[in-house]
Amino acid sequence: MKKTLHNWKESLLSSLFLLVATGSLLAQGISWHNPLQESALQGRTAALKTDDAYARLPLNLKSEVREPVWYLGQQAAGIYVEFVSNSPEVSVRYKVRNALNMPHMPTTGVSGVDLYAKGEKEGDWKWSFGKYKFADTITYNYVNLAVPTDKGNYYRLYLPLYNAVDWMEIGVNEGASFEFKKNTEKPIIVYGTSIAQGACATRPGLGWTNMLGRNFSQPVINLAFSGNGRLEQPILDLINDVDAAAYLLDCIPNLALTKDRSADDLKKLIINAVSTLRNKHPKTPIMLMAHSSSEVPGIMSKSNLSEYGSSSVVAFETYKEIKAKGDANLYWVSSQDIGFDIESTVDYAHPNDIGMKKISDAYTKVLKKILK
Repeated sequence: MKKTLHNWKESLLSSLFLLVATGSLLAQGISWHNPLQESALQGRTAALKTDDAYARLPLNLKSEVREPVWYLGQQAAGIYVEFVSNSPEVSVRYKVRNALNMPHMPTTGVSGVDLYAKGEKEGDWKWSFGKYKFADTITYNYVNLAVPTDKGNYYRLYLPLYNAVDWMEIGVNEGASFEFKKNTEKPIIVYGTSIAQGACATRPGLGWTNMLGRNFSQPVINLAFSGNGRLEQPILDLINDVDAAAYLLDCIPNLALTKDRSADDLKKLIINAVSTLRNKHPKTPIMLMAHSSSEVPGIMSKSNLSEYGSSSVVAFETYKEIKAKGDANLYWVSSQDIGFDIESTVDYAHPNDIGMKKISDAYTKVLKKILK
């Protein structure tokens, strides 16, 4: 009886403590901020307006692109928000439109967000893990954040890689400072496939385009479309309207040689893509890439490697041909430069976090020499 009474008292005290703690949090309150309404979204072209919501393609392109490209263009890969706050707690709440995960990619990568903060030196970043809950409204709560000064931290919040965001709010403690920031430098633009969109990073910050962005002061714009990065004219025209620091064309994974696409067809696509960009940007760096999985030592399944290798060879030969005609600002990154091994992918081609880092490092190495 005494033991039961003791347990009951402990339970009552715990409940009272929980009520007091909850009351304290409610009394403190949260101040919510809407990045879309305050025009704070980054990682997309200037053609995107508030009416385009959290998409990567503007509404005026809907009738010009294929349906799967439009669908994927509604997903928020590479979009991010920057803000400064001295709040020791940051909350994010939002709603997504599609399935939360995929068989080969976790919910945190497909539908999650990711919070980083800039360090004191260029390229020095800090990261915070958040307590997340995936429901009709998804929530991420970051608590006990180290805030070194009254000014606070300069945060970067990455949005989901493979899901469309319907709405989002960022909350800080009531009374704490908060200000959205926006980078106006010339961007680095990536036009690519599922690999560049982010498959299969475990969280958004580990997609290679987002890793790349943390290595440079320039913002990175992700125009990658899973299974549909095909050097198509509407996307090339969208890119061509942007005065970029560099253009990265990473579409070879979706341009295999087939009965419907010959080596000559692929060559024409690459030449058209480069010449389209050169019409407006004669000296801007353009980077072409091999399929990252075209030559991976230790892989026993050879059929896919042969397919990837064939299209990569055509791309490299085309690169050399354009280069020989005098394009001094065209660059090539090979699969050997990337250096995949048997620990680098989730499946036949999609990189895991290790593979994503290898891709980012290879492209960073070239870009560091170009973007001095």
